[in-house]
Amino acid sequence: RDLPQRAARAGAEVALTETPEAEGRFDLVLADVPCSGSGSWRRDPEGKWALTEERLRAILVTQAGILDCTAPLVAPGGALAYATCSILDRENHAQIAAFLDRRRDWQLESERRFLPTSGGDGFYSAILTRK
Repeated sequence: RDLPQRAARAGAEVALTETPEAEGRFDLVLADVPCSGSGSWRRDPEGKWALTEERLRAILVTQAGILDCTAPLVAPGGALAYATCSILDRENHAQIAAFLDRRRDWQLESERRFLPTSGGDGFYSAILTRK
């Protein structure tokens, strides 16, 4: 909901749509997916007690669904960026590996994991492109 205000502060222009598939294809699609929030447990320790195996499985299904739904929105030569605020491999590299197993026409260009050991939150990002 606050994306337009945040983008304006950053000097970026955004257009919101309820039907992105009707807008055509995009050079970059960012899938900032819901996650366990494990990268922020240092400053929000209660989060780790709220995460159950059942909840994690549901999150993984949601993440995979978002990847599968957003991939067709990427234009030829474009990129799909995947991001979480998690440090759990199942939500990060393993999720991307599973996507690449399902979608053999995509490849991993780069990935990066930021750990909360440097005083900030933990994050993960991956950039995918079509082969």
